[in-house]
Amino acid sequence: MNTISPQQLINRGFNLLSVSIAGLAGFAFLPEAFLEKDLPDKIDDILLFLLALVAIYWYSRSNNRYVRSAVPVVLICLGLAIKLVGIIIEYADPEAVGDDFGGLILFILATGLVIYQYSKSKTLSGSVNK
Repeated sequence: MNTISPQQLINRGFNLLSVSIAGLAGFAFLPEAFLEKDLPDKIDDILLFLLALVAIYWYSRSNNRYVRSAVPVVLICLGLAIKLVGIIIEYADPEAVGDDFGGLILFILATGLVIYQYSKSKTLSGSVNK
């Protein structure tokens, strides 16, 4: 049985948190792509779903779940950018833009959390090893 170091456990938790946020958001907003009428209104929801698939693929690939990486931070920042683009595209249509504000709040908070966790994950491993 392989032993996992404290740093790998911290990395796994951080990576899982980020991938879970991206994955849940991608699957949660996917139905909106079927409900919205115009193609431009669907783009952000489809992109968010694709981001979720990329995040899940990255996490399950090789040893990525145990590696300290900036990829999870980039994934969440991309989610934020996608929702910002969605608001810009759909802003003129109050009916279509409504769901994007909730997603924007989610990704603003998630971005702050993930950046904070990433910056702390290196220092946490030092305190675990003592």
